[in-house]
Amino acid sequence: MPYSNSATLHWDHRDGRVAAVVAALVYSMWTLEVILPGGTAATGALADPESVLGRVLDSAHRTAAILVVLAAGLGLGLGARRPRRWLTVSWWSMAVFGAASLTASLLPGRCVVSTDAACTVESMVEGVQGATVAQPVLAVVAVLSALLAAAALTVDSRLAGGRAWPLLAAVTVAQAVAAVVVLVLAALTYAASGDGSPGVALGLAERAHLITVALWLLAVGVVPGHWKRRLSPRHTPNTSS
Repeated sequence: MPYSNSATLHWDHRDGRVAAVVAALVYSMWTLEVILPGGTAATGALADPESVLGRVLDSAHRTAAILVVLAAGLGLGLGARRPRRWLTVSWWSMAVFGAASLTASLLPGRCVVSTDAACTVESMVEGVQGATVAQPVLAVVAVLSALLAAAALTVDSRLAGGRAWPLLAAVTVAQAVAAVVVLVLAALTYAASGDGSPGVALGLAERAHLITVALWLLAVGVVPGHWKRRLSPRHTPNTSS
């Protein structure tokens, strides 16, 4: 008896939204330091790289970077209904952030968070085994591209008449402040040639930056106005007999 069966698998705006929100949650996993027994936020490093939490965070941030690249790719393909310059800049900057974070996370080193510019600089100047100049460069690129993505998204929302642009602006300002603090501390660490201890201020600065990154990614996934609702087919198998 002849029959036909067809199914269409597709990407749509929901996939991008979910990827961005999950990435935001993953970038917030450092809070486990406080929740877990014996944990505390008043330490220099985010976590001991050799600890279970350190290994979990390392893998988690690598996964988050992949999700960010996925969300950015879907944003470019399923973004604004009409080409919008600032939105395109935001999506591409987001993709650079994810790609730089992912690449840095694959390089050897002691830094749990691949975007921790100060830690990567310290590892390099102290001659930690496996640390190279590529790691701090990638970390700085990630920090700056995330900031550019947030700023461009804010400008696009403002020009498009989006109601959420003040919220996006607040997130962007917070991220800018945190990024400046992290980069300044990284520069001071480089000038001092490292001292073997990241310091409480450095750890708190990196945590603050991760909070702003998580808020930006959450806004990307939750705030409307920069996603299409049109479905995009990617595979359509057909069988008949």
